[in-house]
Amino acid sequence: MKALQKHHLGFPLANFLIAALLGLFMRYTSISDIGFPFTYRYITHAHSHVAMLGWVYLALFILIVHHFSSGRQTKYRRLFWLTQVSAIGMLCSFPFQGYGAVSITFSSLHVLASYSFIYFIWKDTKTQSSAAATLLRASLLFMFLSTLGLWFMGPIMALKISGPWSQIPVQFFLHFQFNGWFIFAVIAILFQILRVSSSSDFNRFIVSLGLSIFFTFAWPLSWYLQSAVWWWLNALGIFLQLIALFYLMRIVLPKLKRYWQATARLNHRLLYFTLLCFVLKIFLQSLILIPDFAEKAHLYTNFIIGFIHLTMLGLISGFLLLYFLDLSLFIRRKSLVQTGIYLFIIGVTSTEIILFFQGILFYFGKGTFPYYFLILFIASAILVLGIFFLLLQLCLKPTRRKIQIYYF
Repeated sequence: MKALQKHHLGFPLANFLIAALLGLFMRYTSISDIGFPFTYRYITHAHSHVAMLGWVYLALFILIVHHFSSGRQTKYRRLFWLTQVSAIGMLCSFPFQGYGAVSITFSSLHVLASYSFIYFIWKDTKTQSSAAATLLRASLLFMFLSTLGLWFMGPIMALKISGPWSQIPVQFFLHFQFNGWFIFAVIAILFQILRVSSSSDFNRFIVSLGLSIFFTFAWPLSWYLQSAVWWWLNALGIFLQLIALFYLMRIVLPKLKRYWQATARLNHRLLYFTLLCFVLKIFLQSLILIPDFAEKAHLYTNFIIGFIHLTMLGLISGFLLLYFLDLSLFIRRKSLVQTGIYLFIIGVTSTEIILFFQGILFYFGKGTFPYYFLILFIASAILVLGIFFLLLQLCLKPTRRKIQIYYF
C-alpha cells in the first residue's frame, strides 16, 4: 500500500477550516456592515455543504478506508480526488447562486461518487470485529437512504412545488445524514479501534439506535404536517435512543482501560468531551417530550442551530479529530496540536452555552442579552483558531519521512 504524503491529510481539515470561516463570516454580519452585497442564504448553503460533504464525509472516507478496506487503493485515491473536486465546486458555486445549475451539478457528482464509495467499501470490508462491520454497513445504508431525499428536489423545483412538501425532502436528507450515516460511521470506527465483538448487548444497541432514527424523524415532520401522532412516534424514538445509550456505555466502558494505556491524555479528554456531547444530544432530544417545548422549540433558531452544532461539532467532529489523533496524523508540533484541540473544545462549548442560553431567553420572552452577537462571534473565532492550529501543524517543517497511512 502506498504511503501518503502529509499534505494530502490536510484536505478534510482545510474544508473544515473553510466551513468554519464561512460560519464566522455569517456571525460577523450581525455585528458590522460587510460593505459588499451578498445573499445570506447562499452563504449558509455553502457553509453547510462544505462542512458536511467536504469535512465530515471526506474525513470518514479516509478513516473507513484505512480501518476497513482490503481492496486496491488506486480506486479510492481517484474517488477521493473526485469527491474533493465536487466539494470545491460546491464551495465556489453556492455563495453566488444558491441552488443553481452549477451547484446542483457538483452536488449530484458528490452523490454519485458516494454511491461508488458504498459499493467499493461494501465489497472490500475486512475486519475482525463483526460488530464494527455491521455498524459500518448500516451507516452506508443510511447514507444511501438519505440521498433519496435529494433526488426529489429536482422534480420539486421543476414543478415549482412550495409549502411542506418542498421542505420535507431536505429534512429527510439532513436527518438520515446526521443521525444515520454520520453517527453510525463514527461508532463503527470506535468499535473497530476497541475491537468490540458481537453480543446480545450489541444486538440490542444497534436495533434500538437504528429504530430510533426512523421514529425521531417524526419531529421534523411535525413542523409541516399537523398531527398528534408525530409526538408519540418521536417519544418512542427518544425512548429507544436512551436504551441505545445505555447499551453503548455497557459495551464501550469496559473496553476503555486498554485504550487509556495505549493513548495520550489529550486523547482521553477529547473522548470524554465527545461522549458527553453524545449524552447531551440525547438529553436535549428528550426535552421535546415536554409538549409545550416540542411545539415551540423549532421556532427558535438558537435551539436548532445549537443542536445541529452540538451534533456536528461536538459529537461527530470530536470523534473524527480523536481518530486522527489515534492515527498519529498530528505529529509535527505537539504544542500546536494540544492548543488546537483545547481551543476547539473551548470554542464548541462556549458557542453552545451562548446559543442555548439566548434560546432560553427568547423562549421566556426576555429578549437578547447584552453584546450577544459580539460574544458569539468571539467564541466562534476561538473555534476557528483551534481548527487553524490543527491544520497549521500539518503544514510546518516538511520532513523526508512519510506517514504510513494505509488508505491510498
